Amino acid sequence: MKIIFKRLAAYIIDIVIVSLFATLITSNNYINKDYNKYQETYKEYEKYSREYENFTSDLEELKTSELKTKYKDYSKYLEDFNDEELSEKDIKKIKVNSEDEYIEKLKNYSYKLGKLSIIQKTISILCILLYFVVFQYYFNGQTLGKKLLKLQVVSNNGKTLTILNYFIRTLILNEVFINTVSIICNIFLSKKNYLIYSEIIYYVTYVVEMTIIFMILFDKNNRGLHDFASNTKVIEGEIK
Repeated sequence: MKIIFKRLAAYIIDIVIVSLFATLITSNNYINKDYNKYQETYKEYEKYSREYENFTSDLEELKTSELKTKYKDYSKYLEDFNDEELSEKDIKKIKVNSEDEYIEKLKNYSYKLGKLSIIQKTISILCILLYFVVFQYYFNGQTLGKKLLKLQVVSNNGKTLTILNYFIRTLILNEVFINTVSIICNIFLSKKNYLIYSEIIYYVTYVVEMTIIFMILFDKNNRGLHDFASNTKVIEGEIK
């Protein structure tokens, strides 16, 4: 069980390193022309989400007139009610009616943010491949995280690992394949189809992650789906 915690710690260290490096690149406006627009849109999304959450919370505390003054964008859902405090039935009705609009706007934001993050996602994927494939290959199965915690990726059958082994491993473990599909969908699909496929991708990602965790926990050699696919395993000890 000890090696599982060491693997987790090493993975967290590596992800932090790659994320910081990718962020440094993608936050450069000359490289990522959509960076500022993405940040603005994300702030709009957060503001809208907070406003809706506050609105649904204040339904139980404020009178109708106060709600209409404070939340003008939601006043159409309050037209049928007088100045008295809302009943539980009224609150439920307003929440149901406003929820559809809220979800639709969230979908629009999701699509916009997806479009504006294409360059960001692409750079992140390239950084992941350089670090977990190229770097790890040339340093004999060790990343900085694995080096610090004395772990090493080796072949499961004693053969020499090729760069292809690391590539296959990274495609699954670091969700490179799934994120690449997401980018392709965002570029070529309509908003409606993109939202459908992004939801599918979300559940596929969840299943893959849970499968990897389950296999590492219960396989006798702590090998995950990525290890079986790439014929690898992780061992403790210094590089020989």
